[in-house]
Amino acid sequence: MDVAALAGRLKALAADLPAPALDTADQCFEAAQAELKEASRDSNAEIGLHRLGAARERLDSARIRLGEAATAIDDYLDGIGAGAGTAAPAAPAPRGNAPEPPPVDPRQWWTDRVNELCDRTGAADPQQVPPTRLFNDLLKAAGDGNAEAYCKRLRDAGPQTGVKVPGLAWPLVRSLAAEHLGRTPTARDVPALRDKCADKVRSLVPKAEPDHIGAALASACTLGQGNDAEGDAARTAAMGPALVAALHRLSKSERKA
Repeated sequence: MDVAALAGRLKALAADLPAPALDTADQCFEAAQAELKEASRDSNAEIGLHRLGAARERLDSARIRLGEAATAIDDYLDGIGAGAGTAAPAAPAPRGNAPEPPPVDPRQWWTDRVNELCDRTGAADPQQVPPTRLFNDLLKAAGDGNAEAYCKRLRDAGPQTGVKVPGLAWPLVRSLAAEHLGRTPTARDVPALRDKCADKVRSLVPKAEPDHIGAALASACTLGQGNDAEGDAARTAAMGPALVAALHRLSKSERKA
């Protein structure tokens, strides 16, 4: 390969570095961060803002390294005498007035995570509903055992409303747990409550692991001492109404007995 061909290939490689994609990703992160900050004003639950901030920091680092790589290529080309004056191979002709790519939905991370937790697929149909209505809809779906409706309601609500669900669920979880135990629940009660609720919760949220259920119960019953350390906002939201339904069914069966 002669110097001109090598220079052409290196210039094409430099032109193909995904700097625009990093900019798009950062815009999505910024939009998601704004939504979560707004939602955090009305929620005591950990909603992952620190993880999103860390992701943006890693993105900034990647952008810096990408710039360094492009500079290194330019410096190498200058060093071998094949800098800006050397023509690169002809690039493919532009495709006329190509349409702009569709904007990235900043809510997509929520849609993907809810689908993963509920072991389902489907796109979100964004719904602007008050948190109390969303909570009531989720309780109805949970009480009916309608896992499909449960997933859809949570998925369509998006993160801004969805992260407010635990604030509505935890007082009910705590109250129902106290009714079942005959006293105020403590951290020692969490394992037994978890085991009694697990089947019902997993019928609605199949990917809820025992540790996840236990963390949610601890957060509700011990006034936040068991917050989810991983800061999974979608999982925390999915746990709330499912636990209310599970504990309500538990209390109902005990009254019949």
